[in-house]
Amino acid sequence: MLHLDPGENILLEVRKHWFVFFAHGFFLAVAAVLPLILFGFFEYYIRQQFSVGNSFEILASFVYSLWLLTLWISFFVQWTNYYLDVWYITDKRIIDIEQRSMFYREVSNLRFDKIQDVTIEVRGILATFLDFGNIKVQTASENSKDFFMSYAAHPDRIRKLIFEQHNKVAERPLKVIPHDK
Repeated sequence: MLHLDPGENILLEVRKHWFVFFAHGFFLAVAAVLPLILFGFFEYYIRQQFSVGNSFEILASFVYSLWLLTLWISFFVQWTNYYLDVWYITDKRIIDIEQRSMFYREVSNLRFDKIQDVTIEVRGILATFLDFGNIKVQTASENSKDFFMSYAAHPDRIRKLIFEQHNKVAERPLKVIPHDK
C-alpha cells in the first residue's frame, strides 16, 4: 500500500517496459509448444525405447501437464514481478517498490535533495527503437543505497523529470526556524 504525505502528488509511475514481459511470455509459449513438436518427431523412437504399453499416452499427458503447470507458475511469477516492481516519482521524493520474491517486498524512499546523479543506459538497437533502458539514481549519502531499475520505459523522460524536481527542491528557500533564548 502506498502512503503519500499530505499535499504530495504522484507525477509519474515507472515500470519495466512491456517488451521485457512480452519476451519472457514468448519464450514460455515456445517452451509450451516445443515438447509437442519434439514428440511428433521422435514418437516412434520413444515408443520403441520405453515400452509402457497402452498407458503411454496417459503418462505423456501427465508429464506434459506438469510441464505446462511449471511454465504457468513461471509466467505468474514474472507477471507479479513486472506489475509490482514500480517507482513512483512524486513532487517530493522517489518511492521504489521492489518485489524480491512472492512474499517479500522492499519499499525505499529517496528525497530529491539527496540525489547526486541520474544515469541512464540504453543498450542495443531494440532498446533504442522501443525506448527502454536502465536507470540509476545515485545518492549523496554513504548510508543510503542507490536506486536502480533495469529495462525501464522512457528512461530519458524519467531522468529529465527527476532533475526537474531536484532543481525545484534545490531552489526552494530554506525555512528558518527562530528559537527563543
